[in-house]
Amino acid sequence: MLASSSTTVLFNGFQNLGLDDLRDWTNNVQPNISIYVAERDFEVMKKTHYYLVDTSVIIPGAAVSKLQFNIIQEEPFIVHDLQITPLPVWHGRGYRSLGFRFGDICYISDVSDIPEETYPLLENCEILILDALRPDRSSSTHFGLPRALEEVRKIKPKRTLFTGMMHLMDHEKVSEYLENLMETEGLDVQLSYDGLRIPVSL
Repeated sequence: MLASSSTTVLFNGFQNLGLDDLRDWTNNVQPNISIYVAERDFEVMKKTHYYLVDTSVIIPGAAVSKLQFNIIQEEPFIVHDLQITPLPVWHGRGYRSLGFRFGDICYISDVSDIPEETYPLLENCEILILDALRPDRSSSTHFGLPRALEEVRKIKPKRTLFTGMMHLMDHEKVSEYLENLMETEGLDVQLSYDGLRIPVSL
């Protein structure tokens, strides 16, 4: 999930997106948050997050996130004067998920394969933030480090940050390996971490 103070863009319709955690924000900071989601994922959310979609079912006095849903297609859209381009990817067999490009930053989490038609949308990417679940292999729904590195070599971003790592990803050991790739291949790749800040101009 990619979030600002007033907008959240969803990659898929899964239950682990953190939508419930937005309630503290909408109950204390601002009255609501705009949610941008693909129609197929919104249909899933009608079942998994039905109480956020249809607030009439909420028990009086219950604190839930106050959300305004906006349906998007697989084409560029504008949020606060910023163009966001969806990046269609596969998240397991038959499940279409979305990465997003804003400016020269491309964010792709929850990916098991990138269709050929998406690669042109990744050209001239300055910063690529990419799924890399585990150090040894991919799973049925996520890139592992070897596949993620293959994609970095193909996409050729200036800098790559891997995200979504599981506990098997030894941060120190893998970081040392990635540093060697800078020396041997010129690949600027690293593992992301909690609290990481990236200064950008959009």
